[in-house]
Amino acid sequence: MKRMVIALVLSGCANDLRVDHPFDGETTTGPLVVASVLDTGGTQLLIDATNKMSQVYVDLDEGREMKPSEAFETNGWDLSLRRFDIFVNSGASGPTGTVEIAVLKDVDYASLTQAPAAGFTADTGARVFNTSEGGWYFYDLGVHRLITRTELVYVIHTSAGAYVKLRMLSYYDQNGTPASISLEYAPIAAP
Repeated sequence: MKRMVIALVLSGCANDLRVDHPFDGETTTGPLVVASVLDTGGTQLLIDATNKMSQVYVDLDEGREMKPSEAFETNGWDLSLRRFDIFVNSGASGPTGTVEIAVLKDVDYASLTQAPAAGFTADTGARVFNTSEGGWYFYDLGVHRLITRTELVYVIHTSAGAYVKLRMLSYYDQNGTPASISLEYAPIAAP
């Protein structure tokens, strides 16, 4: 009986979490990161993390994608994304990186103008985005989708030494394609 319940739960998982889902994202031909400047002074990134076999490296200081060779050579990447996993360039995810992140809960994104003085951490074996405060998303069994946690705001001390606030917007694009991630970030003052 227990095995049957587990099998039923796993069979209902969203397509983007199942290994047998046929879409593997390997047909991506365009840019993997598209940046748009917002009226608020921030930047919105649309990130194509659909390829199950590779990571997309992002430089938040310049608001652009870094190809893996450039990311490793310069160590200038801040985040990398593979499907729903988000890695920070420090600790276990980037041993030579210096990027740190603070996770703030129930803080108004628009009114946050200065980085906190404490609470920053590097990635460990348990990645900050995927584990702190329960992770950047939750899985809704009712609709079989990843739902973005809007009450979480991330403050990132970037590879170039700047501070930015960041919030996750969605895991899906307007067509419902999984791993088509959108996020928003903006510079803020140092502590």
